Amino acid sequence: MKKVLGLAILANFLASPVLAGETFVLNQWTIQQSRTETNFNIDNVTNSTRTQDYNSSSNNIYIDSKVEAEYNNSKVGGFFKNFTVQNAGGELNGSFYEERTARVWGTINSIMNSYTSTHESSAGIR
Repeated sequence: MKKVLGLAILANFLASPVLAGETFVLNQWTIQQSRTETNFNIDNVTNSTRTQDYNSSSNNIYIDSKVEAEYNNSKVGGFFKNFTVQNAGGELNGSFYEERTARVWGTINSIMNSYTSTHESSAGIR
């Protein structure tokens, strides 16, 4: 048991490269480069349907005439003379139906290049 403990302590001192008062310098460069290529195929179909019913109507009455004053026993009154009544109207009815299909297809190709360069340096005494 004493031999194992002694060897463990001796191995600990030999494996540790740092001694008190040792100077060190670290100068480390890291360069990375990557390239990513993407081929993305799409095929999209959109179907839509629209139905529309509509109804519109109008009716107008026009009265053309002259208003004349009438005197009867010192009283004044009015009456229409030569009048015309015009009646006009219109109506619109209908429906609308639409079916649409839209398709988008193709390939999207993309290339991404990335380049990274880092430098780390330090110095000191351990």
